[in-house]
Formats: sequence, structure tokens, C-alpha cells
Amino acid sequence: MRIKAVHLVLFTLVLAVLLAGCTAQTGEKNSGVTENHSVNGTGADSGSTIKSGESEKKSTVHAGSDDSKTSDVYYNIRIVPAFELEKLQKEMGPDEYLVKNDKDYVLGIVSSKGLILRGDLMQVERETGTSGKEFDKEDVVLHLLDITFGLDNSKIKLFKSDKKYQFWLDGYYTDSEISYVKNLSTLFNSLSGTTEFEDEEVTLGFLQSNYEVVPYNYYNIKIITDKMLQQYYDDKKKDSDHLIKNKNGVLIGIVNDDYVYLVNTLSEEEQRYYILKGLLYSMGLHGVSYKNKDSFFYRNEGMNRELSELDKEAMKILYGGGLKTGDTLETARKTFGLST
Repeated sequence: MRIKAVHLVLFTLVLAVLLAGCTAQTGEKNSGVTENHSVNGTGADSGSTIKSGESEKKSTVHAGSDDSKTSDVYYNIRIVPAFELEKLQKEMGPDEYLVKNDKDYVLGIVSSKGLILRGDLMQVERETGTSGKEFDKEDVVLHLLDITFGLDNSKIKLFKSDKKYQFWLDGYYTDSEISYVKNLSTLFNSLSGTTEFEDEEVTLGFLQSNYEVVPYNYYNIKIITDKMLQQYYDDKKKDSDHLIKNKNGVLIGIVNDDYVYLVNTLSEEEQRYYILKGLLYSMGLHGVSYKNKDSFFYRNEGMNRELSELDKEAMKILYGGGLKTGDTLETARKTFGLST
């Protein structure tokens, strides 16, 4: 069972609990006495009491209309890091259900005994919500042309659309990478009208290549040691491979049409950035934006770690069916009615 959450309700709930907890802690510091603070309910005779100080990351709500006649009943509200929520999902009981937003991102776990929420709700809101900003179609198209055609890309090369893609992780991957690429699948599918990624499962480890019928177009993300990456570069590098180097010019990854290889010495934040960067390159986005400062593709590499709303609108056009592999810049401009 999946529960679609309304963002405003969740944020209001969290803020109310945190505010009550802060008030209680202030009272304790000033008077040295633990106080109970009532929060008005929806009915005339209903109420709730919030206690603080039991845990840094846990607030407990004590419900009851008559404290003298009712035994203590607590409803736990916990705020945890995203990685801890991922672990708790694997340990869910029959009475627990996922809380998701309208983009199908997991926000928490709810049961009859409590609610667990991820601590980065605001970040998830920014990533999955919509800004409400409207863009002029010509601005979107011009941005698309900027971020598609680069020095090494005179023709568009898109993912295939004959069957689904699936992420394939091997090497030194972790649960964090698995969760991240699943989210990338969901994001990509929300932007593409042609190609689609499997968003429920990720292929892991060794992949046999002797299938009679290969079920997916696989996109391989290989996390390997510096030595293994260098060995691949020395022995197997293709002319079409694109090299990823850090600011010091050191090789940290290799990208092509259907794979990205990265060293396992990157931080989690850097690893996610380069996985996304490699995926976008494989999708056909090889260019740079010189004027849109909030774009992922802005000329100052790494300044933005997430796709902007303008980036997303451009990707919708790129994978909307109007463009095809082999189209040149001139062809693309004609397609959109622009002067060539």
C-alpha cells in the first residue's frame, strides 16, 4: 500500500512538533521544571500534549482528553537522515506503510504507532516540486541547443527507445548508489516521452551477456579503484570514450553511450554529481550554458549539482520525439523554426 502525502501537511506537522519541543526545552532551562504544553485539536474536547528532551531526534505526542484517567499513550514522530530511512524501509513490518509525494519519492514511514520522516524534506521538495515558473518556448529551445551541441558533438545521439533501459551497478557500489539511481530513473521517466528506465529494480554485480534475448538496454555504472580505471584506460579505452577529470587534471572517470566508470575514492556527494553528469552526457547533452547560472550545465563546472527547471524543460523537448539521433545543429534549428 502506498500513501500519497500532501507536502504542506507534512511540513506543518513537523514544524508544529519541533516548535513545541523547542518551547518545552526553553521552559526547562528557565524554571528547571519539565512542563507539558497542550496543542489544540480539531474537536472542542480533544487535545494533545507534547514532551521534549527524550531524544535529540525524536518527539513524542501524548494523546488523551483526561490525563488523570488515561494511561500514557505515545505517538512517536522521528526525523532521521535519508540513508537511515532507506535502511528502515528494509525492516518494515506489516503495520507500516511508505509515505510518498506525488512524484513517488519516499518521504517517510507511517504506522499506527508512529511516523518516521526523512530530515531532508526541503531538499526533496526542491528536487521534485515545480517552481511554477513559465518559460518562453524559444528560451527553452535555445538552452537545449546550447547544452546539447558541444565541441565533440556535431550530431545528436539519443538513448534508444526500442525497449526499456535499466541501470546496472557493479564494482564497489553501496545501497546509497542503488537508491540514488532508482531516483534518477523516476526523474528521467518524468521528463522523457520516448525512452524509459526501469524504476523498481537495478541490476547488480556480474551480468551474463549470453542471453538469447537481452531484456533491457543496460546502462552500466561501474565504481572501481584508481588502478582498475587506469588499467581500463591503458588497455581498453575507445576513441569515443569521454574522459572525466577533476580540477587538478586527474582522471576520475570514463563515459560513453551506455556506461560511466568512476573511481571509488570520491565522496558520496561527488559520486552522485559525476553519475548524473555521466548519465546526461550519455543521453546526448554535451554542451555548456554560458548565461543560465542556475543550470547544471553552467560553464563553472560543479557550481550546480541539480538540474534546474529550465534544464528539465529542455530535456522534455530532447526526449519528446521531435528530435532524433543523427540530427545536426542546422537540422534541429529548422525543426524548431529558427533561422540557420
